This record gives sequence, C-alpha cells and structure tokens, in this order.
Amino acid sequence: MVLNRIIIALLAALAFSTAAFSPAFAHRDHNAGTTEAAQSEPIPEPDHSAVEADGGHHAAPAMAGMDESAETPKGFFAKLIDWLGRTHPMIVHFTLALFPTALLAMVVARRRAEWNGTARFLILGAGIAAVPAALLGWFAGGFALTGDDSLLVVHRWLGTGIAIAGTGLALSVWRGWTAASGRAAFASVIIFTAALAVQGWYGGALVHGADHLAW
Repeated sequence: MVLNRIIIALLAALAFSTAAFSPAFAHRDHNAGTTEAAQSEPIPEPDHSAVEADGGHHAAPAMAGMDESAETPKGFFAKLIDWLGRTHPMIVHFTLALFPTALLAMVVARRRAEWNGTARFLILGAGIAAVPAALLGWFAGGFALTGDDSLLVVHRWLGTGIAIAGTGLALSVWRGWTAASGRAAFASVIIFTAALAVQGWYGGALVHGADHLAW
C-alpha cells in the first residue's frame, strides 16, 4: 500500500511539474527575446558613400575582423559549462514538483497517518533534487554574484536559498530530528512551496518578460 501511494505521488509530481511550472524553463532564453526583437526590426541599408569616397579600402579589413570573431571556437570547458547549463530546465522540475506534492501528502496524512511515509519520501526527494537544480542554474545563468539584471540576480539567489534550506530539511527528516508529520516540517514545506511559486514567476520573467502574467 505504501508503495502504491509513493507511485501515485510521483505520477502527480510529474504531471504537476510539466503543467504548472513550465515558465521556468531556461535562463539562456532570457536573451532570446532581445535577439528576436532585434532581428524583427528593419535592417537599414548600408551607407556606401563613405566607402566609395575612400576607395573601399577599409571595408574588407572590418568584415574580415567580424568573420574571425564569429568563428572563434569554444574550448572544451566552455562547451561543457554551456551544455550543463542547458540541462537546468530538465532537472529543476523535480524540485518544483516534489515539494508541492509533499505538501499534498502531508495534508492527506492529517487524516490518514499511513501517508506520513509518503510525505517523508517526497521531502527527501525534493531536498536531494534541489542541489543539482541550483548548481545547474549557476551554470545556466553564470557565476557572477551580482549583476545588472535584477530578475536574474533574485532568481539565482532565491534558488540557491531554496536548495540549501531544502537540503537541511531533508537531512533533518531523514535523521529523525524533525518528524515529517510535525508542525515544523509542515510549515517548512508550505514556505518552500510558496517560494517555488515565486521562483517559477522569476523563471518565467527571464524567458518571457516581467509582464508575462499580465491579464
């Protein structure tokens, strides 16, 4: 029976992650909107008058320099960091789903005590998943501690805080210091769920803009 409840909870977590928090999908797409907007603007016709007046001697070196910079290959570690960052959207959904599903299991456990084991299992899974999710988020968004993009800064540090605190809660539940059925764990999971909702908003804002939920 406990195994069946765990399977049901995991299936609910999978459905919840793919449907509810899809806006948090990637940090690298934050710049995609700017690029697409730039591409949609009309490209002005080049002014050949200065080139013709100068005999066209400066055009070729400038174009050659642009070609060289565009074709500069990335090193192995740069490619590895870029690739790891692209896995962040895939991993982050585990944390986004497991904490809210753990909260649901804890609510059910208030009337059916046998669900406490399911809630404990989900808290452990969420705490474990939060660590690679946050780490890969740093690969995706860069390793700068601050920056001009306030959305990215808040998203970065909120995710880091969720990972650290979530891991602490999972460790506390696993070691038996905090009971999965206790008030402290229940309040903590409520806070984590609310924080993940805010984190999902910031993830969506990075991809679609701060007004992505405007009515």
